Amino acid sequence: MPPTLNLTDARAVLRADVLGPDEIRAALGSSAGEVPPIPFSREELDTAMRLGEMLILRVAASSDGVPLTILNMCERFPVAFDQKLLRQVGYQLKEEWGIAIEPLAKTETCKLAWALVRKEVLEDSRNLSFDEQQTCLQQYAAKLGRAGATLRRRTAVEAVYDTLLYFRARQARLLATTWDWCASRTVDGGLLNVGGFGPGGMQILSFSRGIRHGGLGVCPTRSGA
Repeated sequence: MPPTLNLTDARAVLRADVLGPDEIRAALGSSAGEVPPIPFSREELDTAMRLGEMLILRVAASSDGVPLTILNMCERFPVAFDQKLLRQVGYQLKEEWGIAIEPLAKTETCKLAWALVRKEVLEDSRNLSFDEQQTCLQQYAAKLGRAGATLRRRTAVEAVYDTLLYFRARQARLLATTWDWCASRTVDGGLLNVGGFGPGGMQILSFSRGIRHGGLGVCPTRSGA
């Protein structure tokens, strides 16, 4: 297994695109507790820099032990979210839908772990159906020499957490005009996507798997080998 790096070494490569315990504490008021080692080599971080990826430490709860669910983050940082879409928005054949009514928004959290993740969607993944995007993920994995579970789509809570943490830590909006199509399913089989993070706030939407549009793509995330 290639030698791993410490946080100082990682910052020397990715600079502001490292979000670790200090950023989590300052931006979210959360503590990572015992921080796991960074499971990537210098060569992997060099590649991440060229590909527009960031290194991020994901945590599951705030310092007081409250789970960092999607709804918790929406309630704690309302200015970061498009409030009109949280509880009511036209969706497929429904008159009302919003992430706030989805059970996963109240229960799912990130796992404590370091990850590398694309800051913006893969260009080749735009304007493709959910299933067609899988080919882009496979091609990206092959380029990196990664296979299987080490490279995948984000879950919705990971996409919200990553985007919120970067915004609060770096005062920059990722996915301002694009949406990351995530692996998380709604109760009726829709697939959640996160983005459209303009001045009105981050959007959390759901589409059926056959939808295509130019702003809808995928941000691959990868864990250590």
